[in-house]
Amino acid sequence: MKAVTRILVLSLCMFLVSGCWDRREVNDIAIVIAMAMDKEPDGRYRLSIQVPLVSSLGAQSGGGGGTSGDKSYYVDSAVGRTIREANNLIQARMSREIYYSHHRMIVIGEQLAKEGMSEVLDIVARFPENRLTAYIVMTRGKGIELLTAQPQFERFSGEAMRELVKMGGIKVSLKDVAQMLSTPGVDAILPVLAAVDSHPKGKSKEIEATGVGLFRHNKLVTIAKPKELTGLRLFQPNFTPFSVVLPLNKHEQLTIIYSKGRANINPEIRKGHVHFNIDLYASAVVTENMSNLDLEKEKNIRMLQAKLAEQINSGVKQTMQTIQRHRSDFIGLGITLSRNYPQEWRVRYRNRWNEELPKITYEIRTKVNMANFGQTTKNITQGEDDHE
Repeated sequence: MKAVTRILVLSLCMFLVSGCWDRREVNDIAIVIAMAMDKEPDGRYRLSIQVPLVSSLGAQSGGGGGTSGDKSYYVDSAVGRTIREANNLIQARMSREIYYSHHRMIVIGEQLAKEGMSEVLDIVARFPENRLTAYIVMTRGKGIELLTAQPQFERFSGEAMRELVKMGGIKVSLKDVAQMLSTPGVDAILPVLAAVDSHPKGKSKEIEATGVGLFRHNKLVTIAKPKELTGLRLFQPNFTPFSVVLPLNKHEQLTIIYSKGRANINPEIRKGHVHFNIDLYASAVVTENMSNLDLEKEKNIRMLQAKLAEQINSGVKQTMQTIQRHRSDFIGLGITLSRNYPQEWRVRYRNRWNEELPKITYEIRTKVNMANFGQTTKNITQGEDDHE
């Protein structure tokens, strides 16, 4: 009887062993590492994909644009009425199955961003083979231009884009964009990258961060240059250190790195008018002193902290002016208002927040702490008798 029981148990267990019924051999798939989506003048969509050529990964040169041979990657593109149709056209001429599970970068072309990106992002997020953690960026002109660029430090432009986004401080994933587009009280932003000539000019095209795309709802309203949004970094959920140059006078300046920073936004409704109190905190480190300033003296430290606070105030004020001018709430002022005044938000502001932005007022208060001056408090070229 025990032997029969054992046989029955083993037989039942065999039904639970499915094996590798859905396996995909590496030799049978084309692994996409980056993709770009553009809008054509006739209204159709262009999908472009970047695929590494495994057999050529040992080669020294890069390449793309739909060619192969000794190139280490392959870029293909097709136009369709939908992104899925364009994908099917690429698949029809590719001997391997297109596989999106490992893609790390999504590039949105400028024209598509202007007309609205919600529709094309639907297909990217709808299927589980697409990664919600993939970074998303945009570019002026066509997105395919970034895929065909040939950077020198990375084998694929898709990898160069990913590393730039990670270091740049403005990191936006597909999941982040989905949340921004579906949440009232915040508008989307996307890092803007471009393919530029290497210096000195050569055959390679390097990837460069050139600004930030600001959206209202799901449409691009403007592309701001980095210097226009220096205050934006303080409002990011995960602060990334960044450096600034602080001029003391016409001939002297210091280079400062903000190692830590955060922003607290506290809204008030005053007789039907929305006001924001913005408190900013930052820790600074001196990395370059091109002046006669002796940072060992307390009065110089206080002066430096005051100048840095003034510089931050100016940058955040410029950011707020950009928000009001373009009616794009990319730092989430509306979210803080909805949390503090939920009833007023639902009744009065939720459905017309972008129209309300030009009317808001704000007060900015900044505190900067000098955390470190390096190994010396003054320029090592200055003698003991030199003065500030």
